[in-house]
Amino acid sequence: MKGAILGDVLLHSPALFYTALTAPARRPITPFRHQFQPLYHAMISQPVRILIADEIGLGKTVQALAIARYLQLRGEAKRILVLVPKILREQWKQEIRRVGSFPTVIENGREVESKLRNTYGYTVVSIDLAKRSPHRERFLDIKWDLIIVDEVHNVTLGTQRYEFLKALVEKGGGDLNLIFLSATPHRGNSKDYLARIALLDPTLTDQYQKLDKPGFYSKTRDTLVMRRTKKVVNELEGREVFKKCYFGAVVVEISDAERAFFDKLDKALFEMIKGAGENSPEALLAVLVKKRASSSYEAAVKTISKIAESTNSEGSGKAEKVSKYIKSLFGLGYDEIELEDFNELDDAVEKIIEEYSPLLDRKQVESFRGLLELAKQIKERDSKLQMVAEIAAYHIKQGEKVIIFTEFKDTLEYIKRKLPKILVDEHGVRLEGREISLLYGGMSSREVEEQMAWFERYGKLLISTDVASEGLNLQIASVVINYEAPWSPIKLEQRVGRIWRLSQPRETTAYTLFLAAETDLYVLENLYQKIMNITEAIGSGPRLGKPVFGKQMFSGDFEALWKEEASEEGAKGEQPSEYDLVIASIRRELTGYAGAIIHTLKSLRQNIEKMIPSDTAKQVQEELEHILTPRDFDMEAVFEVLRAYLTEVLGKRNIPEISPILHGVVKEGPSSLRPMKIGVKGRDGVEYLYFVRLVDEKNNREFHRYPVLVMRNGGKLEFLYGVDLLKHLIEILSQEFVVIGRPEPTMEEHLISSQLRTLARDGFYRPRTKYRNYERAFSRGKLKKGRLFKNTKIETNEVLRIEGISEERFNILKYVPSGILDVYGLSEKDVEPPTDEYKRITERNFVPLEDILKSERKAMEIVMELEKKRLEKKYGPGGGWEVKDVSLKEHYDIKVVEPNGERYIEVKGHKPLLLTAEVTPAEYEFATDSKNVDKYWIYIVANLGKKKPVILKVFRPFERDARVYAVLEDGKEVEITGKVSINIKNKIRKVLSVG
Repeated sequence: MKGAILGDVLLHSPALFYTALTAPARRPITPFRHQFQPLYHAMISQPVRILIADEIGLGKTVQALAIARYLQLRGEAKRILVLVPKILREQWKQEIRRVGSFPTVIENGREVESKLRNTYGYTVVSIDLAKRSPHRERFLDIKWDLIIVDEVHNVTLGTQRYEFLKALVEKGGGDLNLIFLSATPHRGNSKDYLARIALLDPTLTDQYQKLDKPGFYSKTRDTLVMRRTKKVVNELEGREVFKKCYFGAVVVEISDAERAFFDKLDKALFEMIKGAGENSPEALLAVLVKKRASSSYEAAVKTISKIAESTNSEGSGKAEKVSKYIKSLFGLGYDEIELEDFNELDDAVEKIIEEYSPLLDRKQVESFRGLLELAKQIKERDSKLQMVAEIAAYHIKQGEKVIIFTEFKDTLEYIKRKLPKILVDEHGVRLEGREISLLYGGMSSREVEEQMAWFERYGKLLISTDVASEGLNLQIASVVINYEAPWSPIKLEQRVGRIWRLSQPRETTAYTLFLAAETDLYVLENLYQKIMNITEAIGSGPRLGKPVFGKQMFSGDFEALWKEEASEEGAKGEQPSEYDLVIASIRRELTGYAGAIIHTLKSLRQNIEKMIPSDTAKQVQEELEHILTPRDFDMEAVFEVLRAYLTEVLGKRNIPEISPILHGVVKEGPSSLRPMKIGVKGRDGVEYLYFVRLVDEKNNREFHRYPVLVMRNGGKLEFLYGVDLLKHLIEILSQEFVVIGRPEPTMEEHLISSQLRTLARDGFYRPRTKYRNYERAFSRGKLKKGRLFKNTKIETNEVLRIEGISEERFNILKYVPSGILDVYGLSEKDVEPPTDEYKRITERNFVPLEDILKSERKAMEIVMELEKKRLEKKYGPGGGWEVKDVSLKEHYDIKVVEPNGERYIEVKGHKPLLLTAEVTPAEYEFATDSKNVDKYWIYIVANLGKKKPVILKVFRPFERDARVYAVLEDGKEVEITGKVSINIKNKIRKVLSVG
């Protein structure tokens, strides 16, 4: 009962639930207030349909998994499908393990059939794998209880992804739970956004223009959609959760050989696309060469070599696939890159080079061969790598962990091979094996876990590709170095978001490197400086006391990095892709693109604020206060009370971490507590523990309950819940108490129930008003074809009554059920309570003390007389029956012979009112023998020290269907089987007790 109450409090409080979320031996999950809100809504709405649209770094994955875990424990989600971009599979696997589940991860098409045979628990798969036939049909054959879609903005109207998800939603029906996640849910197309909202609520009209109105968006806020920002988190927590994040654009001086290489490369690429179409194979090849050369000389040599080795074969290559490649490789964010058939971006680039380089003419190929010779000359002295070493060395010496991000695996291998020597030779920083970790696509789960563990425990430097690290939480590091300059602001935010996130204790810094070559300076001047609020750093201003690296450095505050207005005329209106920007940089036509990017960023922000306005900290706090007490928000106080409950009530000792123990407390789900009344010695008055329950109005199915303690204070009812309830229960349940029985109806029951329903309606479940208003608002306007969220009602039921009792009564009830006292009409004066010493003596190997032997003889006399009276009444005197004392020769005491059979009776007597019976192994064997079990009875005669003995008869005492009867003074028998319990202890002999 003690553990069950704790489990129900933890399970049904949106704050305390997070304390039990971390599984044993996993990295702890730190609760933050904003994370309570989506869980709160999921607890009180059915089905769960929600888009969590928080900014990057606010823990959307953990919030989704908290909801999933709650639904699992409530029995609402047995089969969970997690649809993600391929590059996020590993991150989801690790996070699901943190909450105690072991997901099935489908990595390729060959695994689909076998791994979908058992779909209980989590199934994680790339949405681009699942959407394809024949896999699509297999996923649609399964009735999923919960579907989580990460980076849901990639599920765009009119695509296979959208049609697949729509089919899953239709198949799931009205009970399917859906969680969508995206930091950028609106990418500039209202119809597209509304189509995703219609997946959450399929009862909405498909005439999206009718929904594209402020009234609709306001009603979806905090019903279908939730969005919180870093500013809101800081305000909610009352501290700087997100510390400053600095951005630095570092200009690196280069050698004459390097400058010559890039000048020649620019000319070759310019000539290559001069007469080519925008989406031609030549243009695509030029963009890839530009990106590879911007990455590293290693990558440049590898790609240029492949082109130089190609032979012209006019007509080969499928030019019509160019658009598909552009779309799959050059999205706004790394999560939009489609690499289902590849482990890394390198693999996709290599395939494209193989496919299209034969289309180049002899002159173009020759120009690349000339570049190859230049690149090979400068590989030994790489200016960018030298600068990376200088930056990394500075921060490592400060005790910070550093991450170097690159788009390409071969660049990663190049850095790993060259950088350690530069660090030790030029900066005195020696990195041993485990101090450098690597992450790249194609690594096994075990390898990723190993590298992450090394980085956390021993690491000083992590080198990672974007494909491998996207979605990973890397806040153990505080410095990011972008080895290539990201062309998309969203990609830059995603890289920085790996470290600038919840639980980051340090200020963070992100560096992007530009070479002092004409091409890089052109991009810095015409793109970065025009879209960013960055100024030249000279060791003053906001970076006072911070180092300035390179030939020149521009710095800014990441929180206000993007400009609000364009500084140039003729800003292009369309949203530019990374592909567009690279092409424009080759052609020296970036003018106007800065304005387009600013316009895009501003438009995205405005659309998000218009359609998904962020809650303010005040709004979140006020809503949570409906169900949480002030103490529930103080995690330090919460953990203190929980630790006290575990030690003082549950008797746990030596607890280094309590979250894993709490995880085990809730794993059985809602308790099945039966109403119980307990007596506590020395307390005054009566207190009541109720479950306030939210149930489906249609079928009474419960989907949330909230434990509330009710007591009187100065004539008024007072209610305790959450951690206040647990703190109060520690006072009660840490003391010795006795179970009195079931609570009987009282005059206060109606008043308590009425006030609890009011508390629940106006407090705990008040946010349900938003769901009712959402349904009503659009049903009237015919914008909805039916109801999405289930109607509910509030019910209450008492589960525990706590009564203060006197010490005298406590000592009796400690051994005797109150129901037996009631049956016999006994008061405290009529009872001789057993002492602890007497109980110990009776259990100490049957020491034959005179008092015990005397009680046994008296009990035998009483039972012999009772049986004779029963038989005489039933059969008459001399009616062919007999009652014999066989205690000295049988494994029982009394043999009763009657016309229709025999009865074997074991008799136990006690001077005090102690309802126990002890039998020897031989007696137990006899009693449970199949020939005897239906003839065997135990009679317990107790309270022989007083005038009113208590006589209990137990039929089939060691069987599950044992029956218990009370024999009253007039010989009348009353069955009390349901009012008492039978417990069997194994000692040297069997000890049966009735209580």
